[in-house]
Amino acid sequence: MKRLRIEDEFEDVLMKAATGLGLGKQVVAQKAGISVAAVAALLDAKLDEASLRAVAPVLALDADALTSMARRAWQPELIELEGLRCYNTPFPVAGYPAMTVNSYLVWSPLTKVAVAFDTGANVEALLAEVDARGLDLQALLVTHVHRDHIAAYDELLSHIEGGIAFAPKLEPYGEADLLEHGDWIEFDGFEVQARQTNGHSPGGMTYVIEGLGAPIAIVGDSIFCLSQGGAADHYDQALKNNREQILSLPETAVLCPGHGPMTTVANEQAHNPFFPEFKRPAEKIC
Repeated sequence: MKRLRIEDEFEDVLMKAATGLGLGKQVVAQKAGISVAAVAALLDAKLDEASLRAVAPVLALDADALTSMARRAWQPELIELEGLRCYNTPFPVAGYPAMTVNSYLVWSPLTKVAVAFDTGANVEALLAEVDARGLDLQALLVTHVHRDHIAAYDELLSHIEGGIAFAPKLEPYGEADLLEHGDWIEFDGFEVQARQTNGHSPGGMTYVIEGLGAPIAIVGDSIFCLSQGGAADHYDQALKNNREQILSLPETAVLCPGHGPMTTVANEQAHNPFFPEFKRPAEKIC
């Protein structure tokens, strides 16, 4: 499994926080006690640590975590778990030609029952793995319906007997069965709980999988390694959901985001600038 680059840079975190809080450069500069030019330079990816540390508390970000991110001082260990695979496919868009998107396959090593989560740009590698391992692919679960996450929806459904799919009730798609917060789906060898983590999108869901080697959460774009999905209009809701529905999981829980590398709850509590209340001593980091 290849190592994926971290999706956001420090300037992306600054922009998402400032936009979510409705704070322009002039207001941020005034509250931080620095010049508008210094704020603009940070947003243009020009690192000045003193300015970054001055801006962080204004945006309710953890200054140490933000500085570490800007210096690229930390990245998560590569996560490999039996019964879990990530597929990273290119999805270039205007202004971001290097964009990629993740989809996931989860299966029981004992029963060979498998479920796909999102589709990414294509499902060729996912379907090849299903065939190579002799898996029984029984369903597709959609975290949210932004086009990069469902680009190969019809193709994948054509390989699932009965075309079984599930999507959030607040974000329906096609003929998919609709899930609400707290719903459980049982498969032979594991079970999946739906947790509402909207904010980035109107009905975004996180799917928590129990019964494999470790707790797994397919989080869509709710949270990334060192960041979270943009939520300009529902920023407080996104933060609240991420805290209560994702970062409340066991520290060992594997988080599988729609972009960037897999991470863990412990990693994000320790390193994600958006959640300063979870800051812990380095020696406790998993």
